[in-house]
Amino acid sequence: MPTKPKRKGLGLDLRSFTGKDGRSFLVFRTTKGSFHVFEEVEAKEAARQCGATLEKNTRSMWKALWERGS
Repeated sequence: MPTKPKRKGLGLDLRSFTGKDGRSFLVFRTTKGSFHVFEEVEAKEAARQCGATLEKNTRSMWKALWERGS
């Protein structure tokens, strides 16, 4: 049975853009043409909003959340 050649590369493009108000946006484009946009936020505040309880530094806060799984 013939197979299709595999796609090369990751298939996901990433760029950052700055809005008129100075906010930063991360934009992902898939191989199928979809766009997904994420707004950059302060990492420590985002960790607090996601439930981090240990107030050391940003890295340890996210590490604890990452290991917890949600």
